[in-house]
Amino acid sequence: MTAKPTRTINRLHFSDLDPVRFEDLCLSLIYSLHPWNEVRHYGRKGSDGGVDIFAIENLEDSTQRKWLIQCKRFSKINQADLKKAVDKALKNEPDIPDVLLLIVSCDVGRKAHEAYIKHVESKGLAYAYLWSQSVIEAKLYSERPDLLFSYFGIQLASEARKREQSLKRNLALKHRIQKELLTAKVEQQDFLKLPNKHFCSSEAIIHSIDDDYYPNAPDPEEDLISGWFKLEFWDTYFNGIEFITGIRLIVERDGKWTIIPSNREDDGIETHRAWEIGRIPFRNIVDIDVGGDEFYPFPHIYCRFAEAGMPYEEFVYRLMDQTYFELDSADYRPYQEFMESA
Repeated sequence: MTAKPTRTINRLHFSDLDPVRFEDLCLSLIYSLHPWNEVRHYGRKGSDGGVDIFAIENLEDSTQRKWLIQCKRFSKINQADLKKAVDKALKNEPDIPDVLLLIVSCDVGRKAHEAYIKHVESKGLAYAYLWSQSVIEAKLYSERPDLLFSYFGIQLASEARKREQSLKRNLALKHRIQKELLTAKVEQQDFLKLPNKHFCSSEAIIHSIDDDYYPNAPDPEEDLISGWFKLEFWDTYFNGIEFITGIRLIVERDGKWTIIPSNREDDGIETHRAWEIGRIPFRNIVDIDVGGDEFYPFPHIYCRFAEAGMPYEEFVYRLMDQTYFELDSADYRPYQEFMESA
């Protein structure tokens, strides 16, 4: 019987990355390795003093561990090269670190690896790690498929299917919203001023899928964020539905703007009123009950409160005295910073 051929994947070509991008890849792998108190990337500046990445790890006993990380995009490496990398990393360090991690883009033989460990220990370090090409590949495939796609364009089948299913679901939900919620006929001039006029209802009840209190309010003694509330529709956008979450006073100056705190004393500054628009993306909308129930007979939208306990992916602000004028989020400044720059 002839064996059925199997599909194989070639080894990753780290040599296709320039040294700087290889360092970026290593940095991305490092970020998810431990709960860090601090991570510094020196290599991009070209004057790293032998250290590409410096990090401080928080341990469970509230102590910290200092790491030095070297990244070498070599096609091959021997014992002498490994020792040289160690000496260079430690040369300008006034204090002995706890850990030295060397990441190389090639394979390392057993003898060379053991020599590296022994050399690091001779310098007084408690821990010595070495990630070779095969270790990096294993981490990318098992832990960081997102980096596989970002750096090498490789998309694993399961991840590709997940993206495809998510896209199909979001498009189906978008078409359902257009069919069931956007039913009112609106004149063009009215739509530009108040786009919510084309919804079948002016309001909706937003539910968390984890809420157990509806139709009652949460127990205030439990200090919970409300798992359901009523909002006014505003419009749809490319990634979901927009709702009016409030009215805010804003100040504009030199193309920049800020939100006035509610507890600010009146200081005579000219302010403008703006709609605060909360955007709920398709990914956070689980289902829609258009007819509602006996308590609120209008649309109920069931959501994942997946964004810091809220369903919104972002807030945008639109001036109320101008037709559909949205303030650019890139021009926003925190109130204190805005006032100090006056």
